[in-house]
Amino acid sequence: MPSAVMTISTTQVRRFATALALGAGTGALLLGVGGRLVMHAFALATARSGGFTLRGSLNVVFAGAIAGLIGGLLFAVIARFMPQRLWLRGVLFAGICYVLATPGFRPPQPLVFALFAPPFLGYGVVLALAWERVVGSRRLTSA
Repeated sequence: MPSAVMTISTTQVRRFATALALGAGTGALLLGVGGRLVMHAFALATARSGGFTLRGSLNVVFAGAIAGLIGGLLFAVIARFMPQRLWLRGVLFAGICYVLATPGFRPPQPLVFALFAPPFLGYGVVLALAWERVVGSRRLTSA
């Protein structure tokens, strides 16, 4: 009985490597740095101490990169099912990521949900734009 062998093309490997790189980079910048700024804004808005440490900030940026990396993989998998309009694609993807992440928001207060929305929106839109620029240009030149 012949065994089923799944072959993965270099195009697919390149596509997912691109997704990892774009996701991690945009995640570190927008979810990590943006998340750190949101934490500071929350501390100011609620009159809590808003102490920054380098280690704490690097942890948040690293967490943003990891979340972005996972989001990049998700984007690569569902990109073909997303709308063609870039802004709509980015906003829709941002909404998907936001809904997936909301169970982890602490403390679960309306202010936290409102403050975290812009970094997620930025992440979705920038990732969609970067994806189209990198992967979309490859489609045009490799045909």
